[in-house]
Amino acid sequence: MWGQFDRSVTWRDVEWLEREWNGPLAIKGVMGDARGSIKSGATGVMISNHGGRQLNGAPAPAHQIAAIREAVGDAPDVICDGGIRRGSDIVKAIALGAMACSIGRPYLYGLPAGGEAGLDRVLTLLSEELEGTMALAGVNDSASLARRHVRERGRSKG
Repeated sequence: MWGQFDRSVTWRDVEWLEREWNGPLAIKGVMGDARGSIKSGATGVMISNHGGRQLNGAPAPAHQIAAIREAVGDAPDVICDGGIRRGSDIVKAIALGAMACSIGRPYLYGLPAGGEAGLDRVLTLLSEELEGTMALAGVNDSASLARRHVRERGRSKG
């Protein structure tokens, strides 16, 4: 597995890719240097710990959203890639600064369990939970979600 990693890749390679691609470019797997991604030409970052498989003890992507959003500002796309299991997870991610979420495992559970109908069921459940959580939080749309809607562990509001 470790042979898949090319340690010679640098931010210059991202700069080259951005010039060649000439379109939206997101760097996936960002947990640390999100600013480097944006400075090198990426229009967004996908916060991912690759399911925790690569580094034992890596923090959950959702726990990095607020810090990464603060580091890159409002303009770049920030996508939470991992840890999304229910609609309330999506609400939290958006409230912390993500503009979208990937749903890897729920997709991988629904599709083999029920084919297209299983995947449709997963998406329906996530959508219903998202809407219900927003209603309980007193917001009508995802644009109204803000950091105040999430209480971080170990920190009380007050």
